Amino acid sequence: MSSKIFPAAQDAENAFYEALERCDLDGMMAVWAEDEDIVCIHPTGPRLTGQDEVRSGWARIFAGGPGARVHSVHENFTVEGDPRPRPPVIATNVYLRTPAGWRMIVHHASPAPAQPEAASRDAPPKILH
Repeated sequence: MSSKIFPAAQDAENAFYEALERCDLDGMMAVWAEDEDIVCIHPTGPRLTGQDEVRSGWARIFAGGPGARVHSVHENFTVEGDPRPRPPVIATNVYLRTPAGWRMIVHHASPAPAQPEAASRDAPPKILH
């Protein structure tokens, strides 16, 4: 059981990306709700549910060691020492307020769709409320 308290969802969001950049599995799992209904989908990966699957998924990702730099929520990865560009990823994070503060219950990341250069310049921004 995690003793970390996140008083606001933004605090949990910040802790998520800090753990991701450090490849800190315990820090990552401290962000997640202690619930078997949590869901995580990594880019091009399967749907992972429950603590064990989510932990195993992050452990596989972190096995390569630190070096990633991430910017939320449109994630852009670079790997130290590897000049190859990585395609951007769009991520959605969902948090739940629990007695232990805010906890992540869903992380879904997918490759960002390619957008034609001209269409993205001419189209007005889409805003959802």
